[in-house]
Amino acid sequence: MAAKRDKLALLRALEDLADYPAMLLPGTGGWEVMFPNLAGLTAWGQSKEMARLNGEEALTFELGRIVAGGDTPPPPSDPERLIPDEEEPPGSELVMLSPDKAMLRARLGLGKKEKGNPLGATLGRLGRK
Repeated sequence: MAAKRDKLALLRALEDLADYPAMLLPGTGGWEVMFPNLAGLTAWGQSKEMARLNGEEALTFELGRIVAGGDTPPPPSDPERLIPDEEEPPGSELVMLSPDKAMLRARLGLGKKEKGNPLGATLGRLGRK
């Protein structure tokens, strides 16, 4: 019974994860991603889109690590209340990034397991079985 409660608590914690503000900062050869609420968490990409994708992946990993460890992630700041840093390079952009909850459920073994063969599982999900 305790294991089921632990899984339920993990599922609730994952579902409660919110979007987090991130700064996209242009630099030499690419873009750096920094998270005001998660000290030390950064990502990088050669393009703005790649930096964004890498930022979401880093955010997902970090929040998953925090939740799996039994801790509560820090609440995300309201982006309207964040004060721009005078040292930010021109072209910097504040964006909201979302953790990949489905990936976290799968990585933590909390996803629904399909029974039978893949075709039967797909048909079952479609209500044709």
